[in-house]
Amino acid sequence: MDFADLLAPVPVRTFLDETYDRVPLHIPATGEAGEHRRALLSWSRLNALLGIAGHWRQENIKLLLNGAPLPTEHYLDDVATSVGFERRADPAKIESLLALGASLVADAVENACAELKQVTTMLGGRFLGNSSANAYCSFQGVQAFRSHLDLHDVFAVHCEGEKVWRIYRNRAADPVDQHGGPDAQAEIDAAKGPVLMEVRMRPGDLLYIPRGYYHDALAWSEASLHITFSVARHSGRILFRILEELAMRDPLFRAWLPDARADGGRLLADRLALLSERAAELMRTPAFLSTLVNEQLELARPFRELALPERPRPDFFVRSEHPCRVELDEEGATLAWDGGEAPLGLMEAPARWFLGQSLVSFQQLAAHYPQHGEEALRALVQLLQRAGLVAPRA
Repeated sequence: MDFADLLAPVPVRTFLDETYDRVPLHIPATGEAGEHRRALLSWSRLNALLGIAGHWRQENIKLLLNGAPLPTEHYLDDVATSVGFERRADPAKIESLLALGASLVADAVENACAELKQVTTMLGGRFLGNSSANAYCSFQGVQAFRSHLDLHDVFAVHCEGEKVWRIYRNRAADPVDQHGGPDAQAEIDAAKGPVLMEVRMRPGDLLYIPRGYYHDALAWSEASLHITFSVARHSGRILFRILEELAMRDPLFRAWLPDARADGGRLLADRLALLSERAAELMRTPAFLSTLVNEQLELARPFRELALPERPRPDFFVRSEHPCRVELDEEGATLAWDGGEAPLGLMEAPARWFLGQSLVSFQQLAAHYPQHGEEALRALVQLLQRAGLVAPRA
C-alpha cells in the first residue's frame, strides 16, 4: 500500500497542501480503497498475531478498563526461556479480562506482521519520521483512553465494528511532552475546548489527526477494532544533541566556566556571549547539517522482505593493507589515504564500517545502511576502490 492508496480517494497533493499538520480529516471508505484499508487488520489476523507469544512483552501490550490501565500481573506471566525469564502476555488471561469489558492495546504490531510493516515503512519514508502501528480492541460503551493528545501524527484505519471519535477544537502548539502530574486529566479537560468534529468510524474509514489535537473515542458497536499508524518526526530538540556532540570537539566548550562571582559576574557573561556565537557558527557548518540529515534518514530505514529460497549473489570485497583515516572538522568527514583525500558527506558511518571489515560483501553494507540507497553506497565502494583501500574478491 502506497500513500495514495492509504488516502484514496483524496489526492496526495490536496492532503499535503490543505490538511497535513493543519486540521483533522475523515476519509470514509469508498470502493477498493476502503476495502484495502479494511483488510489491513481483521479479528482473525489479530487473534493469530496475539498467538505470537514472544512478541507480547510488557513494553508492547496493555489492558485498560474505563480509561485506567490494569495491573500487568493480571495478564503477564514470568516465562522461562533459553536465556532466562521473560514477562510475556498470556492469551487466556487477556481473554478473561476482555470478557469483563477491558480494552486491548497492542503496540508495535508491525513487528509481528509484514503487511503492517510495509505501511509503517512507507509512512516513515514519506515523512522522514519514525512510524509504528498499534491495534486497539474495545467493546461497546467502553472508553479505553480519556481525552488526550498525541505527540505524533495519527492515521487511524478502522477495521471492524464502529467507533465514535470526538476531536476537540483546541490544539496544543507542537507538543513534545505529555501533560503530567496528578492534575493532568483536569488540565487536559480544561484545555481541549468544545468538540470540533464527531466522526463515526466504520470499516475501511481513515481518520487523520495532526499531533496536538485533543481527542477521545468510544466503541459504538458491540466490538470494535482499529489500527493507528503514528508518524513522529524530529523536532528542534535533536539540534541540541547534535550541537553537544560537535561542541565537545572544541576546547572552548570543554574549558571550565568562569566563577559567577568574579568581577561581578562579567567574566561569566562574556564567556556565555562567546560560546553562544561559537554555537551559532557550529550550527551553520556542513558537519552539523550532515549529522542532522543522517539523524532524519535513520528514522526512515527501509524494510526488506525476504524472498527465500532466492538469495542475492554476494559481491565480495577484501580490505587492503593500505592505511587510511577519517578526519573530522567543521566541513564534515574526510577520508584521507596515502596520496589522496575525499569528502565523505553523509557516508562517514558506512565508510568506517566497511573499512573495518577484512572480508565483506556489498550486500552486507546495503543491509547495514539501507537508508542511504544502493546508488550512494556503490559510489562509496567505488571511491574506496580508487583509493586502493578495498578490492573485489571473486
